[in-house]
Amino acid sequence: MDLETTALPMPSLDLTGKVAIVTGGTMGLGYGMVMTLAHFGASVVLCSRHQEDCDRVAQEVENAGGKALGIKADVRIKDEIEEVVRKAVEKFGRVDIMVNNAGMGITKRVVEMSEDEFDTVFDTNVKGLFFGAAAAAREMIKQGTGGRIINISSAGGLVGTKNIAAYCSSKAAVVSLSKTMAMEWGPYGITANTICPGYVPTSINRAALEIPKVKEQIVKRTALRRLGTIEEIAAVTLFLASDASSIITGAYIAADMGTTCN
Repeated sequence: MDLETTALPMPSLDLTGKVAIVTGGTMGLGYGMVMTLAHFGASVVLCSRHQEDCDRVAQEVENAGGKALGIKADVRIKDEIEEVVRKAVEKFGRVDIMVNNAGMGITKRVVEMSEDEFDTVFDTNVKGLFFGAAAAAREMIKQGTGGRIINISSAGGLVGTKNIAAYCSSKAAVVSLSKTMAMEWGPYGITANTICPGYVPTSINRAALEIPKVKEQIVKRTALRRLGTIEEIAAVTLFLASDASSIITGAYIAADMGTTCN
């Protein structure tokens, strides 16, 4: 016998025929996720709070030979994210993958943060994610063919970090919420998993990470002694969106270069 005749069939990363929604899909990690899912064959619906940005990214996907739809939506508003799901079904016929990526943070010490600031972070990172996941899952249950819910947390949701208490606690809530989703939706063939990215240079944080002392301190906290990339987080998203992850649900992947392993 040889490997060619005895090897088990490998699950595919191909997403042809699948429809994915990515919130916060016009920049940073979300942009990378949109482009990667589209490259592997998914029709992608992306949303953000600015229509011109949505149109720009959707056009990039189509220029590269993919299919995309950009929709202006604020995930904190239940009706708006439900409309995104409705339009995805209207345009492409179904929803198979929901990536709840939209998020934000406020840098302040606990004793200085106002109630409104705390609520703003939780409204986006937890409530907005809850609205998006629930809307997509309702459609997936109706379709009867399973689905993938992928929730974006953070390494900050696994360990404490000074001056971003609302962000860290909201991202910790995402990990727990995803486990509950996995238990409730598993009987319908729907998986729910979490990605916890570490430090990845994006347009939001690149200036800070280019300061040598700041970068050095962050890199020293990682086991791999480096920062991550948008493409690497997108690859983890692709894995969880594909058949290759079919047995995985209720899990979190610490895609953080080993920041949280000690």
